[in-house]
Amino acid sequence: MLKNLKSLFIVDDSEEENNQSQESAKNDSTKSDKNPSAETPPPLPNKVTNLESSGVVDAKIIEKLLQAIEKNNLEGFDYLEYKKSLKALDKMPMDEATKYRSAFATASTMGVTLDKLLQTTNFYIGVLDKENEQFLGAFKNQFNDKVSGREREVAQFESIIKEKSAEIKKLTDEIAKHQKQIADLKGKIEESNAKINKTQNDFKLSYDHLKSQLEEDKVKMQKYLK
Repeated sequence: MLKNLKSLFIVDDSEEENNQSQESAKNDSTKSDKNPSAETPPPLPNKVTNLESSGVVDAKIIEKLLQAIEKNNLEGFDYLEYKKSLKALDKMPMDEATKYRSAFATASTMGVTLDKLLQTTNFYIGVLDKENEQFLGAFKNQFNDKVSGREREVAQFESIIKEKSAEIKKLTDEIAKHQKQIADLKGKIEESNAKINKTQNDFKLSYDHLKSQLEEDKVKMQKYLK
């Protein structure tokens, strides 16, 4: 059943390539008749990309959503059976409106009305919406665990870094202050040392000067007063 559902909503790669090849051959033939020099346009990509979020239509996610639809498949002829009828007309040379009307004509023979098709379509949309709600809940938990939680850790570390940076600045300022105090003290030491040395030298010279006079007088007294 899941494989059948996938065939209704997902174009198989090989089928897509085959369709593109047939379409390309058809276009080449048409263009050859009209314009032999015309080039074949490049094929459309198999994946639909959301450029804004850089997301893609993921096959695994599609399969999971289709599993939910399969699990909740309603009894009787409903939207899914109508979708199968539409799919069967894909290779018919009909425009879209004719395909929808032809499939509905077949469904009408089994008592299916437009209201029933719309109601069952809304039912399956509700199934998808429920899956979406569950995904958003799981996404929120995962986001809180792997993003918000780590963002809080980042904020905590940033706060710690800010505190430690403030401590480092404070210590750096204190070191600079102490270095200045050391420089001032060294200057005062040199100044005091110079003053002390000068005083010491002055004292020695003064002492020697007076003592020499006393010694000289002593010698003269001994010489002249005997």
